[in-house]
Amino acid sequence: MDQHELAFFCASGGQTPACKARWLIEQSYNHMGLGYAALFLGLLSVITRSGLVGLSAGIVGMAGLMLYCRDYAGLGFLLGVLTLARAQSNQYRTQHRAGQQQA
Repeated sequence: MDQHELAFFCASGGQTPACKARWLIEQSYNHMGLGYAALFLGLLSVITRSGLVGLSAGIVGMAGLMLYCRDYAGLGFLLGVLTLARAQSNQYRTQHRAGQQQA
């Protein structure tokens, strides 16, 4: 279905899964859903110190920044990137200390 046809079909009361997905995407954009999701993931990554959650916060935060959810998405992106930097720093320290002990 063409994008315009889908819009007209959904506006006329169509209840297909495509219409429901379209409605969810519109609502998440209108209510800053990506920004809130990025902020939640960013805070979660700081609490758990998980690199995977930090990466997720960075990706969702970048998507939010591109879609103009700047406030919360920017903060979530920053927290995710800082968590990734901390994980990388800890990994470097453990490798470097192990090298010093063997020498």
